[in-house]
Amino acid sequence: MSLAEGAQMVPELWAMAGLSAVWVFLVFGQQLFNDKAKGAAWALSNRDDQDMPPTSQRLARATVNHVENAVMFVPVATALVVAGLNTSVTGIAALAFLAFRAGHALTYALGITHIRSGFWIGGMVATVVTGWPLIRAVFV
Repeated sequence: MSLAEGAQMVPELWAMAGLSAVWVFLVFGQQLFNDKAKGAAWALSNRDDQDMPPTSQRLARATVNHVENAVMFVPVATALVVAGLNTSVTGIAALAFLAFRAGHALTYALGITHIRSGFWIGGMVATVVTGWPLIRAVFV
């Protein structure tokens, strides 16, 4: 069933789509900082010179962290929706996860350390809350 035929875009799916938008922000941000620092010739090269400006280095690390967290969240949210175990609580938790990941990406890019760690912790808690109905279904 397509969305046009009445299927609903539930919050867990919105969160997964939003993760892609954050990922695009991180990847393009890193590329723009590299291009600005290194120039067009470097951007069109094989990029053997990996000496990047500090902001690009942070964005590269933030990208890896984002992918690691998405790999934990996406299967949980997908299984939750497919199994029909999603609730208003899991929807709120999924959207909170997206907000925490966006905050994490921004604070990582800006080099704000302590707040960034708080966003990371919030995202991990939101992943557990999102997946709690699955844990209960399997173990209870």
